[in-house]
Amino acid sequence: MEIFVLVPLILLVTFVMGFLFKRIGMPAVVGQILAGILLGIPFLRAVLFDSESALVIVDFLAYLGIIFLLFLAGLEIDIEKIRETSRESLLISLSSALVPFALGFTFMMLVFPSYGWLAALVFGGAMMVTSEATKVKVLMDLNSLNTHLGAIMLAAGALDDIFEVLFLALVAVIGRGGGLIELAAIPVEIVIFVVVAFAFFKGASKIFRYLDRKGGNQTEIFSLVVIFIMVLAALSEGLGIGYLIGAIAGGFILQIAMKNIHERHRKDMIKVTELIALGFIVPFFFANVGINFEFDTLFSSIGLLVATVVIAFSGKIVGCIVIKPFSRLTLKQLYYTGWAMNSRGAAELVIALAAKQLGLIPLEVFSALVAMSLITTLTFPPVLARGIHRNPGLMNVVASEAVET
Repeated sequence: MEIFVLVPLILLVTFVMGFLFKRIGMPAVVGQILAGILLGIPFLRAVLFDSESALVIVDFLAYLGIIFLLFLAGLEIDIEKIRETSRESLLISLSSALVPFALGFTFMMLVFPSYGWLAALVFGGAMMVTSEATKVKVLMDLNSLNTHLGAIMLAAGALDDIFEVLFLALVAVIGRGGGLIELAAIPVEIVIFVVVAFAFFKGASKIFRYLDRKGGNQTEIFSLVVIFIMVLAALSEGLGIGYLIGAIAGGFILQIAMKNIHERHRKDMIKVTELIALGFIVPFFFANVGINFEFDTLFSSIGLLVATVVIAFSGKIVGCIVIKPFSRLTLKQLYYTGWAMNSRGAAELVIALAAKQLGLIPLEVFSALVAMSLITTLTFPPVLARGIHRNPGLMNVVASEAVET
């Protein structure tokens, strides 16, 4: 199908589905993903994506959607809240990564020893990651991004992205038959990114102050914002630490850089970026998750799929709850945080696809991981929405103030 027909069609279907789900009290992202599944039905997929170029363009828009969504999260989240919640965020990130990894690795080694330890390593790694992009959009839909618990969820997810980068590097090194030197280069690359990003911060501060003094218009400011996002995302991707980290870091850096400019200009820039990103680009990411889902994966190995989903859910929730003795959060807050950390989305798909291409996992394991990714991504938004609706103070109250209900 012609791309000029396909693009508005995807936008229309995601808009309608997102609107309908929002009307029944659920996050719009659920409807957008289901819209992608609808468009990905084999018959429709064959008609809509009859050329390779159409898939490439939609994939590009989807990746652009992730970048803008995480950039907006970094731009809008209160940095002071991140500092205040750093202890809980670190505990949640570590525990919600290690527990599901241990469960997944042990399960594969005990039940499917013939697949080998590399397959078990990849399976455990896919259990430990979380999808920052999906979580951010749901928190935005629920007006909970700039809350105490929202900041913890975001910061813990950002730390999870670092684990994902390191794990992907490990998978790539093993798959290519490389050595420890390649793996040891990752921390160096992270340091290089931080140094260059700091230089960008200095430059951006001066440019935005100059435009503010000269009365720069929204078009000029937005153009600089797009350049800023793309350069940092490209830099982090080029260094091998992942464009997701570059995108969210870019939002944090730009937020700091714009503190000294006129409040009206800052709000205008954020508003314009939100309108273009959330109204046009971001829906392609969530639709793409559904479009790329293959229905036959549900039936390739039902037993393995069920076990994968159970480990995924229990691993994240238990991983969050076990830190209760060391956290000020209530059990209820930790429980719902576990659900928020449970969405895998693109993060898990990247690991599964990379491992499959390198021949580290068999097809049935890949299929189970893909199905699990979609199931966890679809289930956590309504659960979190219901939790917030039934517990009005859930997102802001700390343990010393919370009342268990």
